[in-house]
Amino acid sequence: MKKIIYFFIAAVMMLTGCHTTKSAFADMYDERPENKQPMLERPAWPNYDLHDDRSFAAFSHIQTAVKDEGKRLHDEDGYLTSGAYTLYRCKDATYLAYDWTVPSSQDWFFWRFTSGSALIDGDTGDRYLLQSLEHFPIDQCFWIYGQSNETIRLVLVFPPLPSSVKRIQWYEASAESRRWMDGKGLITKPVDINDLRPHSKAKQPSKRQGRIIR
Repeated sequence: MKKIIYFFIAAVMMLTGCHTTKSAFADMYDERPENKQPMLERPAWPNYDLHDDRSFAAFSHIQTAVKDEGKRLHDEDGYLTSGAYTLYRCKDATYLAYDWTVPSSQDWFFWRFTSGSALIDGDTGDRYLLQSLEHFPIDQCFWIYGQSNETIRLVLVFPPLPSSVKRIQWYEASAESRRWMDGKGLITKPVDINDLRPHSKAKQPSKRQGRIIR
C-alpha cells in the first residue's frame, strides 16, 4: 500500500513539474508580431543610386499598429527616439517592431535600415546582428506612401536571445548620408527586456493574498 502511495505522489510531482516547465516556457516566449505583406508599387532601379530618389523602391499598404503601443527609448544623450519599439522574444528569432506615426502632411517619405545594426546585451556587450527587415530591403532607401496620419510598423529580425540576456540596447549602424537623411548612427541606453515585450507578457508585480482564518 505504501508503494502505491509513493508512486502516486511521484506521478503527481512529475505532472506538476511538467506543467511548471510549460508555464515557464510560455512566459519566456512571445508570439511573433503580425506583419502583413505590403504592396510593392514600384521596384528599385537595377542601378539604384542613393542620391537619386527616383531609383528607390516604393511600397504602400504597410502593416499598421496601435499608436503608443510600443515604448520610446532614450539615446546616449538622453533624447527620446522618434518611434516606439516592442520586442518579441520568440524561440526561433527575436523581432523588434518599430512603430512610427506618419504626420498628416507627409504622404511620401523614405526609410533605410543598415546592415551592422544590432541588439546589444546591456550587461555583456554581445551583439545580435540584424538579419533582415521583413518585406523591405536593407542598405537601400525605400519609399512608403499613402499612409499619412497612420501608425506604421516595420519589423526587424535578429537571432534568438538567450535567457541570460536581461537588458538590451538598440544599435543602428551609421551609413552614408544624403540630402534629407543623416547617416549618423544611434545607440540607446540599456533597457529591461520585459519593459519592451508585449503588454500581455510584461512582468506584473504579484498581488499576494494571505490566508483567511476563521
